[in-house]
Amino acid sequence: MRLLMLLILLVSAPVAVRAQADTSSVAADSTVEVRLRDGSVLYGRIVERTDARVVLVTSSGLRVELSPTQIAQIRPVTTRGTDGRYWAPDPNATRLFFSSTARPLAKGEGYVSSYFLFFPMVAYGVTDRITLAAGTPILPGLMGRMWYFAPKVTLVNHEKLSVAVGALGVWIPEIADGSSVGIGYVSSTYGTRDRAVTVGAGWGYFSDGGTTDFSSRPVFVLGGERRVSASIKLITENWLAFNSGSVGGIASGGVRFIGSRLSSDLGLGAAVGATGGCCFPMVNFVYSFGNTGR
Repeated sequence: MRLLMLLILLVSAPVAVRAQADTSSVAADSTVEVRLRDGSVLYGRIVERTDARVVLVTSSGLRVELSPTQIAQIRPVTTRGTDGRYWAPDPNATRLFFSSTARPLAKGEGYVSSYFLFFPMVAYGVTDRITLAAGTPILPGLMGRMWYFAPKVTLVNHEKLSVAVGALGVWIPEIADGSSVGIGYVSSTYGTRDRAVTVGAGWGYFSDGGTTDFSSRPVFVLGGERRVSASIKLITENWLAFNSGSVGGIASGGVRFIGSRLSSDLGLGAAVGATGGCCFPMVNFVYSFGNTGR
């Protein structure tokens, strides 16, 4: 727990200052999807945006003036394919199958997830760069007795490059008596939300509440994502560890089905190395809330 608090305290102050410089508005020349509170959906470019009105030029050239109170959500979209169909952004772009990308949740964004069906988690963007997540497994004997927590701080967040540090810790109050085990990591994601590569390294740790010991041998993660249609993205996530001359890890690949706020992952994983074996399913569901257009 001390590791997690130190991680956040060390960077939260300078990050908070830098976050003020980040723009939360959509680029002026980008195409956006505007969802109105009456259920209507408009596509076009925002040519004027003030506290009193939003002026949108639709894809057909129609100029529409809206009151901010009429708007439920604005988010950028991209155009792909010969039919010019609009692609909404992946609402679960902060994660691969299980490990995290370096992208943050924006302030006020969040999600409720179920990883491998039995490991739910709730995550929330405290600021534009600090993401906090926690959960408890829905397994007999463990629900409410085991807790896992996953803070992440994104240090660099440019259009095509993000760099983050974070941790995934497990805490069992009845057994650990304030101790926790987990992994601290650093990761980098390069590319767009439609096509990107994530590279990371993590070090296991054990904290007894007074001291924290880290493993000297890192575990490496290599992941990738490739959007192939409006509703389908290909995902791969691979873990690799070196230990006394031997190499082992997990390789996985599959598909993400993308909706407006709900996404679902379906893939297969396999152990590689001396103890390799195939295969195990990877099934995840994520529901995003808040302003998912960032």
